[in-house]
Amino acid sequence: MKVWFIGAGPGDPELMTRKAWRMLSAADVVLHDALMNIEGMQKAAPNAQWLEVGKRSGRPSVEQAFICRTLVTLAKRGLTVVRLKGGDPSIFGRLAEELQACRTENIEVEIIPGVTAACAAAAELQTSLTLRGESRSVVFVTPRLGKHEANTHSEWLAAAMAAQTAVLYMAGAQAKDICHALIEAGKPKQTPICIVENASRVGARLKLTLFQVAQQGLPKLEGPVTLLVGQALSLALVQQTPLTDDFAERMPVPPSQHAVA
Repeated sequence: MKVWFIGAGPGDPELMTRKAWRMLSAADVVLHDALMNIEGMQKAAPNAQWLEVGKRSGRPSVEQAFICRTLVTLAKRGLTVVRLKGGDPSIFGRLAEELQACRTENIEVEIIPGVTAACAAAAELQTSLTLRGESRSVVFVTPRLGKHEANTHSEWLAAAMAAQTAVLYMAGAQAKDICHALIEAGKPKQTPICIVENASRVGARLKLTLFQVAQQGLPKLEGPVTLLVGQALSLALVQQTPLTDDFAERMPVPPSQHAVA
């Protein structure tokens, strides 16, 4: 009995590793997240049974307990079971619960890493997440809270302030509040922030400042959004900027480099 946890990457099937593609092709059944290009990934295992168990913010989603039970049940039937997760399974992928469910039932597991959204976003922006003399630390954090977690931003905010580059996952809807909180905690107002919707796929690519987003917020974005904050993002090149003219005109002018934060 064995379950394969495979990182599908941020959405583009070509960013999956060779090992991920090879093991996916051996699957009898695939439990997959709400992936961006499921049709492309299904080419690896066209005869497998594909079951969507993805979670989307603000929409009805499959309960985690059901996913865990299903993994165990299918593996006990002797099937080759793949749990296909967006990005990398170990980063905000609810991997711990599913590993524990398998281990409790003595089901062997193997994890195949994937390209996480932060790396895909940085690659598209043609920037580095680190920068000699400016950024020697990077943190991956999310402000998203689970059902039973306390409604506080102290933990993610402390982590984001401790690193010189912060990548915030699942943060698009809260971008304005996030930027307010970072400024109030001491980040300079002119700190660059990049917004990447659907990393590796078509979506918004914006380069602004904390001040601009704190004042104006963001246009409505439908896909998964990653926020990248820090001086390393000053190198970022934005090639897709589907801003409406109205939104662009309403963007406040960022403070001077010499202004008091």
